[in-house]
Amino acid sequence: MISDSSLRILVDGDSSRVYRRGDKVTGRVILAPGCEESISGLSISFQGKCVTTSMGPLRQEYKEAIVLFRFTQDLLSSCQITPNKNSWTFNFEFPEVAEPKQSKLNRSTYRKSPHPLPPSFYMCMDIPGDRALVSYYLRATLDQGATKGVIKTKEFLPYHPTPSDLVLEPKVHSRALYAQTWKPIPDHRTGIEKAVAKLSRRNSSTTGTLRIVPTLHYPERISPGQNIPLYISLSNAYAVHPAEQSKISQCILDSVTVTISTHTSLLRSQYASLPESVMVKHVTCLSKTNIARPISFGTKAKLAHNFRLVDDVECVPSFKTYTIARRYDLTVAVGIKYEGREATVRCTTLLEILPRIPQELLPTMPEDEDTEIDPLPLYVPRAPSGEFAPDYESVYSMPRSPSSSRSLAYTHSRGSSIAPGD
Repeated sequence: MISDSSLRILVDGDSSRVYRRGDKVTGRVILAPGCEESISGLSISFQGKCVTTSMGPLRQEYKEAIVLFRFTQDLLSSCQITPNKNSWTFNFEFPEVAEPKQSKLNRSTYRKSPHPLPPSFYMCMDIPGDRALVSYYLRATLDQGATKGVIKTKEFLPYHPTPSDLVLEPKVHSRALYAQTWKPIPDHRTGIEKAVAKLSRRNSSTTGTLRIVPTLHYPERISPGQNIPLYISLSNAYAVHPAEQSKISQCILDSVTVTISTHTSLLRSQYASLPESVMVKHVTCLSKTNIARPISFGTKAKLAHNFRLVDDVECVPSFKTYTIARRYDLTVAVGIKYEGREATVRCTTLLEILPRIPQELLPTMPEDEDTEIDPLPLYVPRAPSGEFAPDYESVYSMPRSPSSSRSLAYTHSRGSSIAPGD
C-alpha cells in the first residue's frame, strides 16, 4: 500500500512567490511508492475556495465552502506503478474572475455575480467559532481503488489582486461640512434686528456674526505605499466687506486625529436569527496635539505629511465575494481654535484600499532628513484574533518602514494546511 508521504507536489519558481491575476502555475506531481502498485487514477486540481465556518447551538460547527474556480488535469488512469520515482508535469493559470454562484441572501455587502478574485485571507471573528477563509491551492489525488482508499496532498498558493487601473497619485475629493458650521462668537442681535438686516440686505458680516464652514479634502481610494493627502479649508458663510476683512482673526489648527476602521463580515446563511457575523476594529493611525498653526480662510491646510499605508499585514485590499467582505472607513477629527474658543470637526467616509502598486512605479520619497513623516504604527494582532495575509514586504521592500517581526503571514509556510477539510 502506498503511504501518504509518497505523493508530493513541487511548484516551479520561488517558494515565497505571491501570485497575481493571469500568472502561470506550473510544476510536477511526484509519486514514489515503495513497491509496484496498482492504482485507479491520479489527478491534480487547481482551485480557489471561499470557506465560512460558524458555531451554532450546542457547539455544532457549520461550514460552507464556495468554489471560486476549479480546474482539473488527469495524469493517469488505471495502471501499474513501478517502485521508482515517477513525476508528471502540470500547467494552470489564475483566472480573471470567479465562477458565477447563486447568492442565498439579498445583501449588497456581498457579490452576486462573477467578480475579480479576492486576496488570500483568513480571519477569526468576534463570535467564537466563526472564521472566514479565502484560499487558493493545488490538490493531487491518488485513487488506489475501492479497497485501499484515496491519498490527497495540498499545496497552498498565496494570491494578491492586480490593480484594475494603475493610478500613481490618489484623487482628492472635497466635502463641505455644513452641518458642522461653527459660530465662534455669539451674535447678540435681537430677532427683530436680524430680520431687519436680512430684509434690507445690509452687510451684517462682522466678527460677531462669523460663521465658519469647514471643508475636508481626502482620498476615497488609496494603495499601500501611496501618500494619503488630507487637508482642511475654512470659509466664512457671510460675505465680508474688504474694509472689515482685517477685523477677522485667523483660525488656529490645534489637533489632528486619523482613525481607520476595519469591517470584516461573513454570511451565516444557516442561522435565520443571526445571518451575518461582523467584526469591527479601530486603529488610530495619527494623533497630533498642540499644533498651533494658523489657517487662513479660503486656503487648504495640510493635516499630514507623507502619511502612507506601509503596514502590509493590516492593509488587506478591500474586497467582497459571495460570503465574505472586507471594507474600511476613514475618520478624521480636527481641532480648531478662534480667539480662545475651541471646536472639533469630525468626518467619516468610506476608504477603499486598493492592491499594492509595484514599488518601481511609486514616486520616490524625499530623502531630506528634515522631512516630516506621519507613518502608521506597526500592526499588532489583537488577542485572541488571528489574521493572516500575504507577506507583501517580501515582494516589495518599502524603504524607511521595515515590516514588524510580529507580522503574521501564512505565506511563509506554503505547504502547510490552514484549515481542516476542503
